[in-house]
Amino acid sequence: MKRHLWIVMIATILILAGCSQGNDSKSSNNKDKQASDGKSPYHRIVSLMPSNTEILYELGLGDNVVGVSTVDDYPKNVKKGKKQFDSMNLNKEALLKAKPDLILAHESQKSSSGKVLDSLKKDGIKVVYVKDAQSIDETYDTFKSIGKLTHKEKQANQLVKETKDNVNKVVQSIPKHHKKQNVFIEVSSKPDIYTAGQHTFFNDMLNKLQAKNSFNDIEGWKSVSKESIIKHNPDIFISTEGMSQSDYKKIIEKRGGFDKTNGVKHNRIETVNGDEISRPGPRIDDGLKELRDAIYKK
Repeated sequence: MKRHLWIVMIATILILAGCSQGNDSKSSNNKDKQASDGKSPYHRIVSLMPSNTEILYELGLGDNVVGVSTVDDYPKNVKKGKKQFDSMNLNKEALLKAKPDLILAHESQKSSSGKVLDSLKKDGIKVVYVKDAQSIDETYDTFKSIGKLTHKEKQANQLVKETKDNVNKVVQSIPKHHKKQNVFIEVSSKPDIYTAGQHTFFNDMLNKLQAKNSFNDIEGWKSVSKESIIKHNPDIFISTEGMSQSDYKKIIEKRGGFDKTNGVKHNRIETVNGDEISRPGPRIDDGLKELRDAIYKK
């Protein structure tokens, strides 16, 4: 549940902040002038977003990470020996104790923690806001931008190539001559039901898998009513909350009127690993594969 509150919080902040521009930073001339020889100029990195932490590890910078968010959980033991920070409620003193030379933040945090991060910039600490990736292609851009920042461009380009190849394999494995499925993605079930519309990572994944997003008529992450879900009549219900399929089925079946939808009539109530499909990071091919299996269930 914690990770899905995280998704909803980020969605809300992005809406309030008007999706401000990412990748702002305070340059450190000495470090920016270092040759891009594959050796990162940053040795004490604090990463405030799980997807960016995963990217840093894939670029070979795991040992350079000294702090992560409280919701980081991959790779295994990622929190071991590292300071942990509540990314939506940052404390300047706690961050200073980590002695970072780079803080890798997310654009959603400009609204919630911008004052703290701006204050750290004034103290000479490099702070970079990574843009919110709303598609798989934008995720590749994130790989490259973090690779360029940390002087790991070669590794980043290789990561892009490998991930693209894996994503293409998943797309090519979609059954031929299939009926286009109308899919409802539920990212949070309480207190309100949240789903993903246009210009979201989930919407792009559904498009890649040649499926229709039930709520492709809305923008971003929004709460939707039960009545509107019934009206959109999904063929498949998919939860990313981390609950079991049987638990999600009980929730769906308790909602009045849902028995009229195609998804309930044909028992197409599925669950997927929320971390893999919600994080625009190195595991997007695994997330796409899991979503494919949920949609094109044998």
